[in-house]
Amino acid sequence: MYLKKTENYIIDYLKSQYKNDDLNEIQKSGMLIQKTPEGIDSDFGTSIPLRLAKILNKNPMDIANHLSVELAKSKPEFISKIEPLNPGYINFTLSKRTISETLKNIVFENNYLNNYFQKKPTKIQIEFVSANPTGPLHVGHIRGAVYGSALAKILEYFGYDIKTEYYINNAGNQILEFGQSILNEILKTKGEKAKISNTHDAYKGTYIKLLAKTISEKTQSINHNNLVSEITSLGIDIMLQNIKSDLNELGVEFDVWFKETDLFENEIINEVTEKLNELNLINNKDGATWFLSKQFGDDRDNVLIKQDGSHTYFYSDIANHYNKFFLRNFDKVINIWGADHQGHIKRTKYAMEALGIKPKNLEIKISQMVTIKKGTETVKISKRSGDYITLQEIVKEVGKDACRYFFLSKTPNTQLTFDINLAKSQNSNNPIYYIQYAYARLANLTKNAEALGIHINKTDDFNIETDKEISLSKKILEFPDVIEQISEELEPHHITKYTLDLASEFHSYYQSEKIIDEDNLSYTISKLILCKAIQETLKKSLEIMMISAPEKM
Repeated sequence: MYLKKTENYIIDYLKSQYKNDDLNEIQKSGMLIQKTPEGIDSDFGTSIPLRLAKILNKNPMDIANHLSVELAKSKPEFISKIEPLNPGYINFTLSKRTISETLKNIVFENNYLNNYFQKKPTKIQIEFVSANPTGPLHVGHIRGAVYGSALAKILEYFGYDIKTEYYINNAGNQILEFGQSILNEILKTKGEKAKISNTHDAYKGTYIKLLAKTISEKTQSINHNNLVSEITSLGIDIMLQNIKSDLNELGVEFDVWFKETDLFENEIINEVTEKLNELNLINNKDGATWFLSKQFGDDRDNVLIKQDGSHTYFYSDIANHYNKFFLRNFDKVINIWGADHQGHIKRTKYAMEALGIKPKNLEIKISQMVTIKKGTETVKISKRSGDYITLQEIVKEVGKDACRYFFLSKTPNTQLTFDINLAKSQNSNNPIYYIQYAYARLANLTKNAEALGIHINKTDDFNIETDKEISLSKKILEFPDVIEQISEELEPHHITKYTLDLASEFHSYYQSEKIIDEDNLSYTISKLILCKAIQETLKKSLEIMMISAPEKM
């Protein structure tokens, strides 16, 4: 909460003393201010003197001593002490009064944490999951769903105007094959010959048989015109209903479900074609139409329209993003794609650059593969064979809360191992159980105190005394800084670590301290206010992760 304020205070001073070139050089070297390591009696520290020493060719400690004195002249009230430290650091210590007042605000001011960040005009769209509607969502989709929904929640909380979207890929060969696979199964049950000769490429699994049974009951005959088209449409509708239902079980909803076919029906793709032609970015050769992406740094040009006249997925992707930026007027677009889309990133960015979109306005994040384990057993996933674990099965087995926490707990660009047995365990080894147990303990403390007639009020004296209390208080104050870090890095996994650290510190405090002492009311009141501040912060953290906060366990 005060890390950013301290940084801004330092920047304001530096701007008044140094040239822009020097300031830019200082900021190139990394973060201006950070939390000080354990064992150092301060809260924040900066290495600016070391950076300035290289620019000014001066002794870093001389700079640290000088800056400490100068900064102290305009020291804000929330800082109690500014000190230089060898070999060229400056440390800052928060005042206890500021800490106490902030914690009381968290406890007694309605929505204090909610109101910390201001509304921002930036319109951001986040597209995630977007799995083809040709089969149930599998466990790999949980990661993208959790990541996308948590990121949307955090960025909205930070103040951005957020819209979430599921892109329905309902065109192309895989959709035709899906419909034909259902038809094959229908024909098989009727003792008739399959329509697909390459049945080894057809979609398989129990769900295809169930779709075939349901759709067969809805069709009067299997010999009328446009049969494959009608079966395909029915199959997609059913799969989308199932996908929405599965995602709802995970707490995931979307503002918009956008169909790929709308790009063609609304002639958006034709508009894109005209635009690319105007920019001389299209070339016709070998009977196909190409996007000239080599001139933007790509290693080759890319096909937009094949020799047979069909559009490539890449062309649809360009039209989809053109729609987002130019027709729906989003300022920034964040796509969360699966690991199999890694190769699409570069060319998509080149295409948007060609249309005038700044690279920073299109973020593409990859959600890497997930390995599922039950103890020492690794469970393999194979969508085509039908031998895979569905999202629905995982959520049913371990619960929404465990799914959301574990799949959010690591940065999405690294592979994740999900241990089903650990996620189901009810002990301190399971981090989400440990966090929720902390929240339940805190809720119980309030109930026990009120049962004894002890109530806390804003006018009560609030004193932070022990090292554990000071540490807990400062951990609470980190919450807005964590949110800001996530908004900058687009890495929501930071919230899982923060929440676990806060819960762990509370458990340690709870076990070492007597919280409620009827014989010492002022002592008890202070501890209850601190505990209530912890509870409110845990509640907000869990809310952001879209995880429940149980008052009993």
